[in-house]
Amino acid sequence: MSKYNVDLDYAMPLIDISKEELNEIITEADKIISENKENPKELAVAYLKKAQCLYKIEDCDILKMEYNHPYLPGMGFSFNIDDKQIVPKMKRLLEKALELSPEMPEALKWLGTIYGGNKGHIEDAINLLTRAIQIKPDYAAAFNNRSCILSKIDEENIKKAIDDLSEAIRIRPFDAFYYTNRANCYSNLSMHEKVIEDLSYAINCSSDAYKKINRVFLERGQRYMELKEYDKAIDDFSESLIVEMDHADTLIMRAKAYYLADKKDKAKADIEEYLNRKRKLVYNEGREEIFKQIGVMPEEI
Repeated sequence: MSKYNVDLDYAMPLIDISKEELNEIITEADKIISENKENPKELAVAYLKKAQCLYKIEDCDILKMEYNHPYLPGMGFSFNIDDKQIVPKMKRLLEKALELSPEMPEALKWLGTIYGGNKGHIEDAINLLTRAIQIKPDYAAAFNNRSCILSKIDEENIKKAIDDLSEAIRIRPFDAFYYTNRANCYSNLSMHEKVIEDLSYAINCSSDAYKKINRVFLERGQRYMELKEYDKAIDDFSESLIVEMDHADTLIMRAKAYYLADKKDKAKADIEEYLNRKRKLVYNEGREEIFKQIGVMPEEI
């Protein structure tokens, strides 16, 4: 029997399950669907399992393609979900699950998530997720996904999204993903101290793999820049270059922090390293990037 758990949200970051195990779950679900004609609830769970695992398998393939490293099990829910080729099939499977078990909160949450990726179905998405929460009041993932939809509407709904994420955090206080999402909401309201607070919680309770994928040190460093706390920003950008994905653009952010902290020798060293990396592409574009980010050309430092 597979390790599948109906309460586990397979779209959450870094769920510890392999592509082979996902295929095993799909095989089990197909067997139940083909053989079980007596138990509607068991059939509904099989349709739900298959929908979740098909989504997750596509997520695994995207990770391999985009990051070119061995499979990391999931980078989290994406609201470009309607861009995924698997979505129409998922929708059919979830609708079948709900025909058999109309009050299944997990299927309601997933169907609401799919609708949330389509601007024409935002109200339907929120209604489905709200219904899932009413049936299962401690459903942190449903609060999270409803918050993601609300945060895309307007400033007033961003505040509602923060309330949803606060509830998700109350239910699962050690889940870094919810802190990161709430930090994003606070960022949209330019509440930089709150962003730093939530990202600090996320850093403290997350794995190195999570930090690498979600780039929390980089995000916190940018907030310190907004608050003109340049030394703290430098520390976070430096940590980002060690722990997170090694993007050349982080060097420019750190160079800017060094420049504004009046540490021009170190700013110049970062700029030279950045240009060395960019030289493989288009040298002049690298110089223009420095001007835009820092406000000076390299030779002026």
